[in-house]
Amino acid sequence: MISEKSSLKDLIERSPYHSWWGDKEYELYVARPISLGQCLFSDGVLATWGFPNEDQVEKYLSSRRFDSDWFDGGGDTVWLVDFICLGGKVQIARSFKELINLFSSLGYRDAYWLRTETGKLGWFKLKEK
Repeated sequence: MISEKSSLKDLIERSPYHSWWGDKEYELYVARPISLGQCLFSDGVLATWGFPNEDQVEKYLSSRRFDSDWFDGGGDTVWLVDFICLGGKVQIARSFKELINLFSSLGYRDAYWLRTETGKLGWFKLKEK
């Protein structure tokens, strides 16, 4: 796990949006979703997701801040919280396809994300398996 943690921290440090994160943010926004099985880390990609309830979603949309307790917030819709991919457009597209397939295979019909720097909401309509 030490080499995986080191690789994760290296990826975070190279991300322009996440490079300011310290140990506290790592524990809240990486270790927490890993402990819940809500993390994809492979080939230079890190994605985390949570399940905020309706009240938490409203707070998230208004504050643009995802509280670490919301990873297991009791909601039934997937919210992509962090996505780091420094490999370019092809790797981003491949990674999103992998996430779509994963979420679909788990039985989810929708997945959302918030671009916190712009406030824009994105979503996937997932195929039912």
